[in-house]
Amino acid sequence: MEVIQRTFIARQAIFDISLKTIGYELLFRNNLSNEFNESSPEKATSQVILQNHILGDLSDVCFGKLAFINFDEFTLLQNSPCLFNPKTIVVELLETINITDELVFNISQLYEKNYILALDNYDFSVKWESLFPYISMIKVDTDKVSLNQIKGLKKRLLSAKSNIEIVAKRIETQEQFKILRAMEIDYYQGYFFHEPEIKSGTCVSPLKVNLIQLTLEAYKPHLDFDQLTQIISRDVTLVSGILKLVNGTSECGIIKITSIKQAITYLGTNKIKQYVAIISMSTLSSQSPLEVFIESLVRGKMMEFIAEDEQFNHVKEKAFLTGVLSNLDAILNLSMKEVVNSFPFSPDIKLALLNQQGVLSELLELAKCYETPDLNNIEGLIKVSKIPESTLLKCYHDSLKWGASIA
Repeated sequence: MEVIQRTFIARQAIFDISLKTIGYELLFRNNLSNEFNESSPEKATSQVILQNHILGDLSDVCFGKLAFINFDEFTLLQNSPCLFNPKTIVVELLETINITDELVFNISQLYEKNYILALDNYDFSVKWESLFPYISMIKVDTDKVSLNQIKGLKKRLLSAKSNIEIVAKRIETQEQFKILRAMEIDYYQGYFFHEPEIKSGTCVSPLKVNLIQLTLEAYKPHLDFDQLTQIISRDVTLVSGILKLVNGTSECGIIKITSIKQAITYLGTNKIKQYVAIISMSTLSSQSPLEVFIESLVRGKMMEFIAEDEQFNHVKEKAFLTGVLSNLDAILNLSMKEVVNSFPFSPDIKLALLNQQGVLSELLELAKCYETPDLNNIEGLIKVSKIPESTLLKCYHDSLKWGASIA
């Protein structure tokens, strides 16, 4: 009887102080309850190595940025990190490891080979002192340590003129981020960028209205080239982008374009949709983390891949757009209710974004379950959809590869 190994991956971004994504912590799971059902903790981390061939190139999963991967005592003693290119990963040392002479020696050897080493869930215990000469990062869990402890650690590292940097984990609100940024903490991990910081009098600028109207128009079942031409003509940046795309697409040198409509027609439906999604969302997200923009595109693409399944095929035309629009609240710094009420979204897209109901909402939740460590109620959703877990995992990896190709 064939045994099918169930594998899952969650990915969480890590930002610098300017909200630029420096890497992703990769969380590997063998079930949807978001934990390893193994009697031995060593087997859990070993899954990272075993699944690497399934994930393919880490540069696809992490868009060429660093992959933060947990290693426990067993895999460190086995020198498992050496299976990875030191330029592609950060070796996270789990807080459960025992400090022995052999372990310290192995860690020192990783340091000599130019691996970036990070202490995970630092608890301020003196037992970690022997590892400090080899450590580049210390990760602190803001749910478990106080702000005063973090401030004291920062002060201590500065006083010692240490090169060790601090990563603050579980940052879930803009207020937390602001406090820690004022303390000049180096890096941040969490979903605080999904929380719109609503300000009095916030509204959507005319330029952003134009971009969203362009997005909505481009993803209608049947393109209206006259309407697209009218919207693009309002913005010189859009016009320039279209012309560059035409010349980049041409196999026979520079095309003589006499009108914007000609350029749009030449590109065709698929390239227009891709161009609109990239140019619109990148411009809209100029005042929010680039990660939100990337996540939106990947999410939309995954929804489009899942919609190849017969039961979702009737909403395939709206799948990508729904995923792209699902982060507009964070991008525009408005509530989703304000976003939905500001634009003429179709009723089923509105229902999915605002009320979390309908077929598009099911698709959206399936796509989102691979973005976060919090996989609440996803197992039930997958059972209802009856889509094989291996298919969903492939959709996710294919969407990441697509995202890497355009990022």
